[in-house]
Amino acid sequence: MSQFLHDFVVGIDVASEFSFVAMLAPDGQLIRKPFRIDHNPAGFQRLLQILKNEEERLNSKPIFFVESTGIYHLPLFFFLRSNDLKGFILNPLCVHSTKNHDIRKVKNDKKDAVAIAQLAKYQDVKVSLVPEPQILSLRMLVREYFALADNLTDCKLRFMNDLRLLFPGFTDVFKQPFSAAALAILKDYPSPKSLQSADLEKLTGIVATAARRGSAWAKQKLSQLFDYAQIAETIGLSSVALEEKLRIQIQTIEAMEANMAKIEAAIRRLILSDAFPAGARKNIELLDAMPGIGFISAVTLVAEMGDFSKFQSAKAFAAFFGVDPAVKESGKFKGDRIQMSKRGSKLGRRVLYTIAMASIRKTKKGDAINPVLKAYYESKIASKKKKVALVAVMHKLLHYIFAVLREQKPFEIRKPEDHRLKHMGQLKLVA
Repeated sequence: MSQFLHDFVVGIDVASEFSFVAMLAPDGQLIRKPFRIDHNPAGFQRLLQILKNEEERLNSKPIFFVESTGIYHLPLFFFLRSNDLKGFILNPLCVHSTKNHDIRKVKNDKKDAVAIAQLAKYQDVKVSLVPEPQILSLRMLVREYFALADNLTDCKLRFMNDLRLLFPGFTDVFKQPFSAAALAILKDYPSPKSLQSADLEKLTGIVATAARRGSAWAKQKLSQLFDYAQIAETIGLSSVALEEKLRIQIQTIEAMEANMAKIEAAIRRLILSDAFPAGARKNIELLDAMPGIGFISAVTLVAEMGDFSKFQSAKAFAAFFGVDPAVKESGKFKGDRIQMSKRGSKLGRRVLYTIAMASIRKTKKGDAINPVLKAYYESKIASKKKKVALVAVMHKLLHYIFAVLREQKPFEIRKPEDHRLKHMGQLKLVA
């Protein structure tokens, strides 16, 4: 049974420029026909006044519900909440199933608003609170960071394809074509022909400065590159237009990297600000200290999960990130393939994958980043596919993270036998 069964419930179907509102009285009756409000100050104030009038008439405080629609619902949500109204966000998956219960496929914003109100009033659906504005701001910054990162990856891929056409063999000399030294050369000399006309002494100074290495190293590298250029000139694609394209790509790459650095700086300022929740700041610090988890990954996990206190168990925590198992069953059919549900935070899952990969790697000295997870992964791949084993590592990581955030204590790498010894010690104390 819904906890809002006897409440004055308001369902709001949100679009980009307007919303439709449906109001159900405590007895379940539709108060008036669903109506439209525009997303502007006048529209918001009109809705607020209607809700206040009905609150006085019914002697019941309204509780409003909106479907999560990207960012469109946020201005209205925060406006109503700032005016002392209680509101919740509904999962689009739940709302969608309710909206489409009719045999006829009819899309109607008024009906959708009623469906949202009825869903909240009569069904025991899980609701979520919008995170604090600071956490929401953090989430937006993080998602912009990753959007830029994805664009940067695409740009670098195009750059590499063009470089192979224009200057074959360049990456044989400069293994890192996006290093400061490599880009310093390609900015002015993007082709074998242009390079051979360069002033060697001048270019040596540019490369040495960019790489922060000595002139001897720069001369040795450039000598190799000049040798490759003579060969590449005969097999590479000679194109002035492609040279210009390469220069533009370099400018784009540097601009995106600079913007990513600015976003990271903005993230750090936000976290250190007095307005930022102290608990969330502590959670970021705890996760950042875990092996395999960097600053951006720690920030992303905290931004995506929001208020950690809403998770009552590690199982619920894993489900939020969509790393919980999903098995298909119907009638007598019993599925035997266990897969991730993938119904949680997509970005959170992406970051967890990165952390899992980092956790099972080794340092330059040959030491495992996380020896326990490394051993766990190797035990899994003995009988399972690498992808399945990696998902298992992600799942175990979430249990580690949950324990760290629940206990508010730094992570400690413990081998299974350490856990057994600790457990036996606790049993002895109890006895």
